[in-house]
Amino acid sequence: MKAFVQRLALLSLLAACSPGQRNESVQAANEGTKAYGAKQWETAIERYKKATERWKENHTAWYGLSASYAQRKEWGKAADAASQAVSLEPDTAMYHLMLGRTLYEKAIDQAREDQARKENKKKEEVEADLSGINFEKPTQHLQQAIKLMPELWRAHYLMGNIHRYAGRTKESAEAFSAALAFGPVEPAPWIAQSELYRAWDYTDQAIAVAQQGALVIPGDSEKSDVWFEVGMGFDDKRNDDKAIEAFDKALESKKDNHKAKFARGQAYYRKGSAQASESARLEAYGKAKRDLEEFSKAGGLSVEFFKQQASRMLMDMAAKSAGGAGGTPGARLSPADLVKKAEEEKKSNKK
Repeated sequence: MKAFVQRLALLSLLAACSPGQRNESVQAANEGTKAYGAKQWETAIERYKKATERWKENHTAWYGLSASYAQRKEWGKAADAASQAVSLEPDTAMYHLMLGRTLYEKAIDQAREDQARKENKKKEEVEADLSGINFEKPTQHLQQAIKLMPELWRAHYLMGNIHRYAGRTKESAEAFSAALAFGPVEPAPWIAQSELYRAWDYTDQAIAVAQQGALVIPGDSEKSDVWFEVGMGFDDKRNDDKAIEAFDKALESKKDNHKAKFARGQAYYRKGSAQASESARLEAYGKAKRDLEEFSKAGGLSVEFFKQQASRMLMDMAAKSAGGAGGTPGARLSPADLVKKAEEEKKSNKK
């Protein structure tokens, strides 16, 4: 965000030498940049639009207008504005990146909208098949951005996604690696490469990539999904202790990371099932119960399948624990009683 605002301010100053309406346009664009920096998207859009009306060749205003629409996820309008910037300054890498990105997002958004219409659902509730999308236009501009400025990690990352959707896994891995070479401070490329390695069963590499991302990314909340990937790598190796440790960090960074809550509960469930000691089993089951019940209360339709899994594990823990306690089928302990029993045994063992 800060770097974007600084670039706009610099470009606007360079254009400020023109008289008349150009000066009015530059002034409006500067006001748009100030509003953008304050996350006042409506004001930014209004100011940038005024700038382009005063002087249609103000490419920095078109670029700022595109970025403002992108913040509101109005991808069609964002792509139209970016196209104007590219047509005016075809040798500016950032303009090609913006156009490539907005065309990419527009295509994905349209695919989800089409799928939602077919299923009679909200767009946020569907998983669209992205393998059939024609990404030819965004690819052209992303490749041009890379040609003009190879260090644009986001262009490499988006190309990696395009290759992945098309099933070109080798090219996808190369593009993600190129993005990571520039040490991006956003989680998306680190997660994408880690997921790709996990899909190939390169589990150690997946863990290493995600751990490196956790070191580079500055914000605690942004680290959460990266730590989740670390946990899933250890989960794949069935190293439940390491997986739980990583999921702990994911939830410390972001308490409402529901997928980390479910995954940690599942790891505790496995850990409990493997315990020979009844007290250790009940302790692990108690923690699993906590996570799985909290997960079941959160999320929407998109996690309904995982809620069903959580429910099965909860019932299974109740059945196993009741049997292990020596109770008869008619006198099984409730999940709440199981947790209470585990806490009592833990206190007894300390004496």
